[in-house]
Amino acid sequence: MSEEGVFVDARGLSCPQPVIMTRKALESAAEGRVTAVVDNEVARDNIVKMARSLSCEVDIDRAGSDYYIHITRPEHFSTRLQRQETQLFVFSSDCLGRGSEELGRTLMKNFFYSLCEQGGLGKVLIFLNGGVRLTCTGSPVLDYLIELQQDGAAILTCGTCLDYYQLRSSLGVGEVTNMYAIVEYLQQCPRVVFL
Repeated sequence: MSEEGVFVDARGLSCPQPVIMTRKALESAAEGRVTAVVDNEVARDNIVKMARSLSCEVDIDRAGSDYYIHITRPEHFSTRLQRQETQLFVFSSDCLGRGSEELGRTLMKNFFYSLCEQGGLGKVLIFLNGGVRLTCTGSPVLDYLIELQQDGAAILTCGTCLDYYQLRSSLGVGEVTNMYAIVEYLQQCPRVVFL
């Protein structure tokens, strides 16, 4: 298979790493072509969706169990979305989804990893109830939250919830907030995501 331009070998990597690696290559490539190779259909489909959402041309070749995804950038190319609106994320648990807590913690870590790759500018993250554990010392996502804050995100943790779980002294990032301020954010932000 042709390897002209930038080549990204994402075989054996789990979601969301193949997409993030490919996106970074698209951002930094001096030439307008990136080829990513993956070894599963999920990674292939996710990369194709990402590339097409950025108006790139996509061609796919298959060799055995490997998929070679050839991505050609348009002439005027940017992977950074213009964020004119504030995005509000509300976390009420330290797990993402219902079912297995172990899987939920893995999904939450992947979520924050992906969110970091998109940057913190224009984002407000509010942590309630069991979600306050994510902003405290020992949290598996604390480094991601610190990175998001440094990139412009507001990190707000409910003081009542910290007190309930006796975690106020363990807060590792952001500021303590209250329900009044949280309600104001909920009323003012046009885009709210509850997790």
